[in-house]
Amino acid sequence: MTKGSSDIDPLDSETPISNVRVYGSAAFAIKTLAVISVCIVLYYGQSFFLPVVLAVIIALTLSPIINFGNKLKIPAALTAAMLIAMSGVILATAVLTLAEPLSKLVAEAPSIGEELETKLRAIREPMDTLNEAGAQVEKMASGDDKGRTSEVIIKQPGLIARAADDVVAILASTILTFVLSFFLLTSRDMFFRKIVRVLPTLSDQKKALYVIHDIERDVSRYLLTVALINTLLGAVIGALFWLVGMPNPILWGVIAGLLNFLPYIGSLVGILVTAAVATITFDTFGQMLIVPGIYLSATVMEGQFITPMIMGRRFSLNTVVILLSIAFWGFLWGAIGVLIAVPMLIIMKAICDRVDGLSSIGEFLSGDETLNDASINAESSN
Repeated sequence: MTKGSSDIDPLDSETPISNVRVYGSAAFAIKTLAVISVCIVLYYGQSFFLPVVLAVIIALTLSPIINFGNKLKIPAALTAAMLIAMSGVILATAVLTLAEPLSKLVAEAPSIGEELETKLRAIREPMDTLNEAGAQVEKMASGDDKGRTSEVIIKQPGLIARAADDVVAILASTILTFVLSFFLLTSRDMFFRKIVRVLPTLSDQKKALYVIHDIERDVSRYLLTVALINTLLGAVIGALFWLVGMPNPILWGVIAGLLNFLPYIGSLVGILVTAAVATITFDTFGQMLIVPGIYLSATVMEGQFITPMIMGRRFSLNTVVILLSIAFWGFLWGAIGVLIAVPMLIIMKAICDRVDGLSSIGEFLSGDETLNDASINAESSN
């Protein structure tokens, strides 16, 4: 009897090679279309998926505190309510405190660029010559179209109306994120029980429970530790900037803490931006170098000594994968996607390391200095 397309077994010696190739090509095409479909859904469903992802990350970050409260016989709902309330107060205070200096910095960006251009004119003179030549070529190519073209202007909504819509959308997403975080923190045990109950055998249930607890423990430990380290880094940089007379030191401290969630890229961006602001703020060349020098020294100390000493090498990640993850989530969800790219990568790696069939992906995501499996298992047992 002739085999149908659904009965093709690539391992069957009687299956023609051409059929195996067709089967493999069809499977690859289906997987590719599935990945593209997921990306499209995530892109256009940002308003729904982003608060959900943020809530999961917040819940994983705060879960060690919930566990500590449980050991002290404090109800999870009370601890979660206190944590969410504190997070809301901190966020509101940060917004109210940093809104004015941040808006001022954005408004002064053109003048900052002009002043920076003036101070760096000696460096830009060769580039100006090239730009003038390019402008002449563009003018010659465009020709004289005066009087022969008409401009169509499409009236857009007013700036105030758009800003109001953005504020309402951000406020709604923030509230949804905090509400979901609260229920995730208070419903962790219920989710664990549901996942275990759907498995058929007792051995599968025990294995699943161990895997879930290991993943939650590792991810939450990483996220909470990194959040505390970045907060401390931002506080140190802000204090040092205040000592050397850098304007808006609190704002720069917050920016430094947020940028440090981006390995490599965050430090580079912070150094370049602070160097540009220092160039127009201070008069002498030595003073200009102090600010980026402080930023570089603090981030090097944190990245090369403090974080490896606290975290070990267990969470080492592939550098190329980190950069691709930042680019991917930044394309999908903008600035927030950039900030959550590495936490999402850590969650994915923790799952792949412990789920059968995904270990090869976990190995690909790992850096060169990741501990071997025996060391990891020994550490987990301790």
